[in-house]
Amino acid sequence: MVVPVQNIVETVDLTPQDALLPLYECIVNSIISLMQSNQTQKEIQVKIKRGDDPTQLAFTGIKTIHSIVVTDNGVGFNSENLNSFETPFSKVNKEYGCKGIGRFTILAAFREIYVKSNYIENGTWKYMEFKCDVEKEVQPIVLKDSETKLPKTSIELIDCFNPVIKDRTAISVSDIAHELMNHCLIYYLSGQMPIVKIFDADDKKGEVINDLYAKVSKEKERTFKVGPHSFRAYITKVQKENNRKHHYIYYCANSRVVGQPSSIGKINASFSYPINENGNLYFLDIYLVSDFLNSKNYKVRNGFSIPQEKENGLFNDPDLISFEEIEIELVKLLEKQYQNHVKETSLKSQTDLQNYIDNNAPRFKSLRNNLELLKTIPPNLTDDKKEEHLYRISYQARKEVESKLKEFINNKQINEETIQSIKKSIQDKTSYDVDSLADYMMRRKAIIDLFDKFLEADSEGKYKLEEDIHNLIFPLGFTSDEIGYEMHNLWLLDERFLTYKFIASDKAITSFTQKKSSKEPDVICLSDRPQMFDNPISFGDKSNGELNSMVIFEFKRPGDVAHQKRKSDYRWDFSELILPYFDDFLYSQDKKNYKGKHVIVKKETPKFGFIIIDILPPALEQYNLDSGWEKTPFGTFYKMEAKKNLHLEVMTFSKLLEYAKNRHMPFFDKLFGK
Repeated sequence: MVVPVQNIVETVDLTPQDALLPLYECIVNSIISLMQSNQTQKEIQVKIKRGDDPTQLAFTGIKTIHSIVVTDNGVGFNSENLNSFETPFSKVNKEYGCKGIGRFTILAAFREIYVKSNYIENGTWKYMEFKCDVEKEVQPIVLKDSETKLPKTSIELIDCFNPVIKDRTAISVSDIAHELMNHCLIYYLSGQMPIVKIFDADDKKGEVINDLYAKVSKEKERTFKVGPHSFRAYITKVQKENNRKHHYIYYCANSRVVGQPSSIGKINASFSYPINENGNLYFLDIYLVSDFLNSKNYKVRNGFSIPQEKENGLFNDPDLISFEEIEIELVKLLEKQYQNHVKETSLKSQTDLQNYIDNNAPRFKSLRNNLELLKTIPPNLTDDKKEEHLYRISYQARKEVESKLKEFINNKQINEETIQSIKKSIQDKTSYDVDSLADYMMRRKAIIDLFDKFLEADSEGKYKLEEDIHNLIFPLGFTSDEIGYEMHNLWLLDERFLTYKFIASDKAITSFTQKKSSKEPDVICLSDRPQMFDNPISFGDKSNGELNSMVIFEFKRPGDVAHQKRKSDYRWDFSELILPYFDDFLYSQDKKNYKGKHVIVKKETPKFGFIIIDILPPALEQYNLDSGWEKTPFGTFYKMEAKKNLHLEVMTFSKLLEYAKNRHMPFFDKLFGK
C-alpha cells in the first residue's frame, strides 16, 4: 500500500513556535550521518537565504527565511539512506531516535527539498541529485560515478510558504544559533556534536555553534524517579546576559529538545532570581532525558502526549505521569542542590514584601511578620501583583478568623479549653481591625495631601479650580436618584461632623434641588455645575426631624479675599455670611430639607457655623475684633451667641489644612514613620 506524500504532509500541524523545526530536522539528520561516518573532522554548514519582509510590522529590519542550505561531510544518500528517505515511517535510523517523518515536517513548511550528495558505496564514489515536493514526490535528476573523492551532502529547503511560521523566521542568525545550541545540547554533552557553522547569505554574518557551548557550564548530572519512570537531569548554567529573567527546563526525546522550555520559577518562586556565585549571576538550563519521554514524543517532534497536571480518578494508569509531577520532583532535587540560593531568595523576597507593606501598604501590617504567609507569595513581583497577593491572603485570613469566632459564639459549651483556643483568633481579629484603620488613615492622608496641592498656585500664579476642592469635600459626587451627601469629608473641619447628614443648601450643589424662594427652593430645577463656594451648606446629626445639633459652613472661593463681599468696604461682620441661614432654620415655618422633609431647629439646639476663607485683610480682621469677635492663639476667630447656643468660627484654608495635619500627625507617624 502506497501512502501519498501529500496525505502525510497534511497531517503535520505546525505552530508558530515550530518556525525552526524543519532546520532542526536537517541538522539532526546531518549529526546522525556524521555519527555513522569515519570522518575525523566532522562539520556542518548552514546557509540562511532571506526572502520577504514579515507581514507584521517589525523594527528589526530582518527579513523572513526563503531557503536554507545544510551541508555536511557525513555518509550521504547511499542506497540505504535513499530508500529510507522514500519510505514513510522508515525504521532505518530508529536506534538514533528517528521516526521516519522528518522530511514531511520539512514539506509542511517549504515547497521543495533539493538534495546533492557525493558519497562512497561499496568502494565506488557516486554523485546524486534529486528533488522532492508534495505533488511529484521524489524526482531523480542525476546519478553517476564521481571523480570527487570527498563526502559532501547538501540539502536545500526552498521557499518557506507556510503562513503559520513564516513571520516567525524573521530572526537573526545569532538567535537561530542560540536556538540550535539548546536543541542539540544533549549531543554536545555526550561528545557527539560536530562543528556547526551558520551564516546569513545576505550580510555574511555568522556564528559557530560550538563557541556558544563554551559559555555553558555543566554543573551536575542527577537522576530521580517519578512513579516507575527514571529521569536524568543534565544541569547546566549560563552567565546572565541581556534581559534574560528565567531558569528553564528543556524536555528532550531521542537526544534532542522537544517543544518550548518551561520556567522553573513558576514551580518554585525561589528560582525567579538568578543564582549568585562570587558576584556573578547565572541562570540554569536543565535538560531532562528519559525512556518515558522518548516513548511519549509526538511523531512530528514538537510535543509530548503527557498531561500537564496530575489526574485524579479511580482508574488512573499508574504508569502515566504528568509534567506537574515530573517538575515537582525535579525542583525538590534543585532545592537541595542550591539550598543557599533558596534561602537567600526567600529572605530577599520577604524583605521586599515587608518594605512594600511599610512604605506603601500599612493596611497589611498584620501580615508583615507572618513569615509563613509571606513565603507563599512569589518573589520579584510588580507592586500591583504584591497588592493582589496580599489582599487575597488578608481576605482568607480574616474569613477564617471570623468563621472561628462565629463558631465559638454559636457553641453553647463554653469552658476554659474553648476560651483558651479562641484567644488567638481574638488577637488576630484585633490585628486585622487595626489594618482596616490603617487603610482608612491612608485615605485621609491622601485627601490632606491633595488638599495641600489644590491650595497651591500654579506656575502662572492662578489657583486650582474650585471643582478640585469641591470633589475633595464630596468625593463621590451627587446623582439625581440617590444623593450621597453623607459621603463627605467634613472631618477636615471637625471629627464631630464625620457622621453628620446633609440637610439643605442656599444654592444647588447637586444636579437638582428644591426651589420655593431664594432661600428655600421647593421646585426641582437643574444646575449646570455643582456649587460649593459662596454657598452656605447645612448638615445635622440627622437629615430631618428635630435635630440634636447642626452645622452650617461656607467656603469662600480660593483666590478670593473675604472683603470682596463689598470690595471697597471692610466694615462688615463675618456673621453676615452665615447667621441669616441659622435664623432661617430657627424662625421660618415649615423649614424642609432637600428631600422636602421637615427640619426642626430650636434655640437650645447646639449650632456650629464655619466660614473658610483664603485671604483675610488686616482691616477686615480689625473691624471684626472690634465688633465682638475673638482671636484664638492659633490664628482663627470665634464668636459665641449664647442665647442661640451658637458657636461661629472663621479660619483660612491654610489653617484648616494645618489643623487637619496636626490632628492626624500621631497616626501618620505611627503608620508611616516620622
